[in-house]
Amino acid sequence: MHDLLLRDVMIVDPESDRVRQGDIAVEDGKFVEPTGSARTVVRCYGLHAQPGIIDTHVHLAIQPASYAMVARAGVTTALDMAGPAEGLLDDFARARVGINVGTLNAVLPGRNLSGNDAAKGEFLDFITASRRAGALGVKLLGGHFPLTPEASARMVEAADEMRCYMAWHAGTTAHGSDIEGLLELGEIAGGHPLHLPHLNAYCRGRVHSVLEECALAEKLILAHPEFTTESYLSARNGAPLNCDAAGNPLSAITRGTLARFGFAPTALGIEDAVRAGVLAVLHPSVDDVTLLGGEAGVAYFREHREKVDGSFDGVNPLLSRAFFATQKRPDGTFLVDAVSTDGGGIPRNVILENGLQLVSLGAMTPVEFARKTSLNPARMLGLTTKGGLRPGMDADLTLYDPVVRRAVHTLVGGRFVLHSGVVQHAPGTLLTTAEGREAALRRNLEARILPGIVPALH
Repeated sequence: MHDLLLRDVMIVDPESDRVRQGDIAVEDGKFVEPTGSARTVVRCYGLHAQPGIIDTHVHLAIQPASYAMVARAGVTTALDMAGPAEGLLDDFARARVGINVGTLNAVLPGRNLSGNDAAKGEFLDFITASRRAGALGVKLLGGHFPLTPEASARMVEAADEMRCYMAWHAGTTAHGSDIEGLLELGEIAGGHPLHLPHLNAYCRGRVHSVLEECALAEKLILAHPEFTTESYLSARNGAPLNCDAAGNPLSAITRGTLARFGFAPTALGIEDAVRAGVLAVLHPSVDDVTLLGGEAGVAYFREHREKVDGSFDGVNPLLSRAFFATQKRPDGTFLVDAVSTDGGGIPRNVILENGLQLVSLGAMTPVEFARKTSLNPARMLGLTTKGGLRPGMDADLTLYDPVVRRAVHTLVGGRFVLHSGVVQHAPGTLLTTAEGREAALRRNLEARILPGIVPALH
């Protein structure tokens, strides 16, 4: 007898390249051939089912509510892109949201590094400490907190030498988070395995036209098969709003975005941008984060100026978002490996909402959408038993309503994490390396041990 049988569902299978009506059966946390009765039967007529959505770029440490936000969006596995690992693991254990989570520890000069021109030995030590803390790998936040080009190169070399999963938000002290920073990244990191996040974020028309920047980014990606990539579909960005004692935003992206919208790159400029509706402040509640504007947003910013985040609207052009979601390589595979959100605690978890709009427009098929949101991301992370629906694969599943473009149910290891839109509480699983197992066990988290490297996909 099966543990669970999902009846009359439209099955979207990215491995077989098929869409068909049928049943899905689960036993012992794995998919099996549906052959008989089940202890639990759920009728799913009108719903589509695909392998569980894997979001390869989220920010979970922003607020404890992040985990439930991600789960409600239909995500079963998420890769956090900043950490810090210690606090994130604590929050994840307390949240009791049964998704799979991995995190990359961000390099923060002056906080976990001596400065922006650190020696290679510091990076080697940082990688070791990050893995022991439970992180799957590390990340350069070059756009926000840049290192010198030389130090960035040392970080890339250290990660490759230690076979460590590394991502790099393009940018150094020489070039910012734009197409020039992206091209600089290619020159510095070429030949080293690397996760290149939110490709659309470097093509906002700041240096050339948006289309010209997309073409330059495409050329770079084709020239570097050692890079894995993702892009997101929201018009909003994410921006730390915390300021120093003099009232200067610490993030280079926050300062630059304020200036591009015509506001002073200061705390007073942040307040003016919030009043104007260009910038919203992230306002947490028990199980959600909302966008706060106007005088209420200004008041919240003033009260929490040392630790507060925000989001600018209208930052990401539709052209670059659609281009990187749909563009193909000469061999017919996708140019950019995955669709992500850069969401989590930033309220833009729109993989289903915006991704299925592209499906409705005919820009991609449901199978291609499943490939970019599950199968490819599983391969990016080395999750060999996820991303497919074959018997024996992990029973991670996202069931969504294609009309309203919302998740209805999700399964992780055959267990409901989202049921009729409501998060079901259960312990989560940490995606980590062998060095991080103890950090997971200390918090009563299940640990799934991964190689912790950026695999070759092309």
